[in-house]
Amino acid sequence: MDSDRPRPNEQGPVVIGLGNLLMGDDGIGIRVARELMRHPPEKNIKIYVYRELDLSLIEGLQGASRVVVVDALQAGKPPGAVSKYSIASTEESQFQLPSLHGLVLSDLFALAKYAGLLSCPVILVGVEPKDWRPGKRMSREVVASIPKVLDEVARELKRPVAGSKPKV
Repeated sequence: MDSDRPRPNEQGPVVIGLGNLLMGDDGIGIRVARELMRHPPEKNIKIYVYRELDLSLIEGLQGASRVVVVDALQAGKPPGAVSKYSIASTEESQFQLPSLHGLVLSDLFALAKYAGLLSCPVILVGVEPKDWRPGKRMSREVVASIPKVLDEVARELKRPVAGSKPKV
């Protein structure tokens, strides 16, 4: 069962699994998030599942100490390859979105930062898909990447946030 939608002002790390279980390898983010729900690597972690990008995702970012997003990501690597990216803060005086109907992940995080709801690091853990055609079955390569993705998410959650005291 998926976690309830986020509640603002809760502290702690947030993991967001993005994807569509009906589109093959695009379901990787949801599969990883559900596994993390069964075996959370940290206390006080909030784990959310999103089947599509919408503005409600921003609600879960407020007060987060760090955000890790897991999703299928085409980066030109072999199927199942795991990549990690930091989504950097943009310091713009004005933020403009051409339309809220065509949101992409970077737009959502830029909007959250501009609105003052996101002040922590955001890490994207992406898995190169092989097949994202309609169907519930994920490719062997992407399924085999799940343990590596779980390790990468756990490592990111344990990494000290700049300005914070190390965990003992």
